[in-house]
Amino acid sequence: MKWLLLLSLVFGQQVVTDANFYGVIYKGFNLVRVTTEWSTDNKQNFYQGKFIVEGDSAYHGTMIMILPAKNIPETVRKLRLRNFPSAVLFKNGKKVKVWKADFDGNLDLTTEEVRKAIDWYSRGN
Repeated sequence: MKWLLLLSLVFGQQVVTDANFYGVIYKGFNLVRVTTEWSTDNKQNFYQGKFIVEGDSAYHGTMIMILPAKNIPETVRKLRLRNFPSAVLFKNGKKVKVWKADFDGNLDLTTEEVRKAIDWYSRGN
């Protein structure tokens, strides 16, 4: 079911919105980066190459999305995201870890921090 939804999002050119957000992240690990148009770090090099994605597979099967805050305003409010960009790690649809940018819009997030969080929560914590 999850794969069908993701395929329809990719090939059907559908946009992730508040209405379908939790349907997309309901199973497994999902790393969602929430950005804004005015953010200088909007989409540049987010988990590309050796950061989280190596080849075609993500670390421990983590699905990765970059979403503009304007597409999911209710979700952004529920997650209490006020600084952008922010990254949120979900496990089976539940928020487990949040990384927020500082007031200057800098998100100091390293590969090791993300991998440690994924490892921690994959052990059942």
